[in-house]
Amino acid sequence: MTELSLNIDLERDAFQLALDTTIELAPITALFGPSGAGKTTMLRVIAGLERSAQGRLTLGEATWQDSASGLFVPPNERHIGYVFQDRRLFSHLDAAGNLRFAARL
Repeated sequence: MTELSLNIDLERDAFQLALDTTIELAPITALFGPSGAGKTTMLRVIAGLERSAQGRLTLGEATWQDSASGLFVPPNERHIGYVFQDRRLFSHLDAAGNLRFAARL
């Protein structure tokens, strides 16, 4: 199995996210917790959408972020998918419809 390793700190206004964990990723991996716990922020960090996060993030052998060395792999080079909680692509399509459209590209 592939491991996702996060040692990340992110502060935004009154919110602070501090992650120091390694997750063994199965074909389907779920992230759950109470509202405001940082689930969406964690996903945004993994996707590369939170540039202000500090620390180190690796997926398998690939390092996507290492603040100490200045390494930051941009979102378009991470080759992962991300489905937002709200509609981002086509508002007339549900999540499955948006995914089917993306699969055609």
